[in-house]
Amino acid sequence: MKNTHIIAVAGKGGVGKTTTCGMMVEYLCGRGKGPILVVDADPNSNLNEVLGVDAETTLGDIREEMAHAERDGTIPPNMTKADYADMKFGDAVIEEDDYDMLIMGRTEGTGCYCYVNSVLKTQIQKYMGNYNYMVIDNEAGLEHIARGKI
Repeated sequence: MKNTHIIAVAGKGGVGKTTTCGMMVEYLCGRGKGPILVVDADPNSNLNEVLGVDAETTLGDIREEMAHAERDGTIPPNMTKADYADMKFGDAVIEEDDYDMLIMGRTEGTGCYCYVNSVLKTQIQKYMGNYNYMVIDNEAGLEHIARGKI
């Protein structure tokens, strides 16, 4: 297990957090400092766009997909809900040449970040030891610190 260096960018809206994260990722990649885990922990996710990455799914999208599967009874019968969730959340990792990326995505309702923040925290803890660096683009404000994201 590696000793991961964590770089988390936080602050008020509109100050360039996402741009700064994108520049840091490019800098680290350009100097061969990988592997890097890039985390877009902003529900208004766009760090992937700054990095030129197509984001097919987010943890929020998968949360919605799982809620439908549970309601509709389409979770495979040979899997527990936890195993199904683990498999699906693993699909959210975007793999690039020098870094991997996780995107939190939208909330589970107006103003509620509880479940998706918990999922993000679990996924970060699961993968973190595999990377030399982790760069986290946080949402505006400091609420994410109180929610114990890291």
